[in-house]
Amino acid sequence: MQKPVLMLFALTLLCGSSAMVWAVQDPKVKKEIAEYQAYFKKRFPTVGLSDYSDGVNALPQYAERRANWELLMEFPPYEADMDKARALWNKPMKSGKALASCFSRPATKYPYYSNEAKEIRTIEMDLNDCLKKNGEEPIKNLKHGKVALLVAAFREQYNGQTWNVDVDSPGAVAAYEAGKKFYWTKRGQLNFSCANCHVHSAGNKLRGDVLSAGLGHTTGFPVYRTKWALKGKPWGTVHRRYGGCNKQVRAKPFKPQSEQYRALEFYEAALSTGVPLKVPSQRQ
Repeated sequence: MQKPVLMLFALTLLCGSSAMVWAVQDPKVKKEIAEYQAYFKKRFPTVGLSDYSDGVNALPQYAERRANWELLMEFPPYEADMDKARALWNKPMKSGKALASCFSRPATKYPYYSNEAKEIRTIEMDLNDCLKKNGEEPIKNLKHGKVALLVAAFREQYNGQTWNVDVDSPGAVAAYEAGKKFYWTKRGQLNFSCANCHVHSAGNKLRGDVLSAGLGHTTGFPVYRTKWALKGKPWGTVHRRYGGCNKQVRAKPFKPQSEQYRALEFYEAALSTGVPLKVPSQRQ
């Protein structure tokens, strides 16, 4: 496993950092989050922490395309689908209750470690549990389609609020460590890790595209992606994207909601403490 970035200039984040990491109790995890964010502060000094919710569109290397993206956002291609998503979210189930009745935890606290279940829980998992408890069939496709729309409808209610997942128990720290191992471990025939593209090569061009930064990486998911739209399935959960990344480095992907991808999602969420949610998002 490649060792995570350890930067002395993490001290630059100390001003106001207590507000960002208050949900993180473990001092080692706090330090790693500060160092990770300081790395991107040095790499992209003109990009503020909140800007990372725009994904690759926030990077200076993407400036030549940002104007086109801003024009597209005047009439986002996902708006009609989001109207359907909101209707689905508010539609009464067989019990007469709406999905919101199952969600007391804000989207900024997902994923979370359940001490009762002894595992990381995601919105998708709690969504399916809610459906089953209220007499509905659980959603089988956890990569795109209905599940992505419902998660988007839930998460958009917390837009502008900063991500602040809880790393406050031994189980949560263990899940964070599992996600960290996945993030920094090379895999596949190309022998790439997540960090190779989204930390060390963030902002660099690859076949005409600009590689996004790991910071704020998942704050916009589910996303409406142009590449996916060309195949008729524009929406995708973050686990769909994880699977696509694994395929691109010629590694066998894990199933959506696998233990591995849930740990990775939890780790990325922790690293993005303080970045506001911005859902849905449009990506290339």
